[in-house]
Amino acid sequence: EKFIIGSIRNPLEWYVSLWAYGCNNEGLLFQKLTNKNFSMLSSLKKFILNGDLFFTEYINEIKKPYNLWRETYTDYNDANNFRMWLKLIFNPERKIDLGEKYHSSSISNFAGFMTYRYCKLYMKNLFLKKYFKGIKTYDELVKCDVNNNMLDYTIRNESLEEDLLTALELSGYDLTDSIINLIMDSKNHKTNLSKHHNINYYYDDETKKLVSQKEKFVIEKYNYHI
Repeated sequence: EKFIIGSIRNPLEWYVSLWAYGCNNEGLLFQKLTNKNFSMLSSLKKFILNGDLFFTEYINEIKKPYNLWRETYTDYNDANNFRMWLKLIFNPERKIDLGEKYHSSSISNFAGFMTYRYCKLYMKNLFLKKYFKGIKTYDELVKCDVNNNMLDYTIRNESLEEDLLTALELSGYDLTDSIINLIMDSKNHKTNLSKHHNINYYYDDETKKLVSQKEKFVIEKYNYHI
């Protein structure tokens, strides 16, 4: 009976921001990609429960090209670094590096990391399906979203403050002028910012096409233009 709110962002912007944040040596994904992480695999319980999956992830930590990943984060001014990073992100052989069980999901065969995270956050019952192993096509994912999406309202990053006010109103809050002004004033006080150029600085035709193919679900659901 709760009013559930989520947020979404243009996938082109999402990937640039995620990468640029790592260029400041920040973020969980940066830490995962640029270091060997055996501590998260050291649990005997995980080995017993996951078996071959545990062993695969352990071997990957040994073989993971963390120096190559680290090289892509050296300079947010270098568009080639971003493009190399993005191609690694979408490389089927490297999807295990991303963690979060993305590589073991069936949707990783056709959908990108952003779509996977979206599904983890906003669809119900999917963990009971063992990381989407029953969803093998784009059409099946769309149908699953129709039946399982929990969101009553979605805030777009591009209109963050305005959409937040709408969401609060829809969920029954009585908004005073002081609350409205406080939220709108936050436009000038952004936090957790990553330093980077306009997204067009980083993308070429090839990398735009990669995003449009892999994040088709998010792009079409929210009518983003790539």
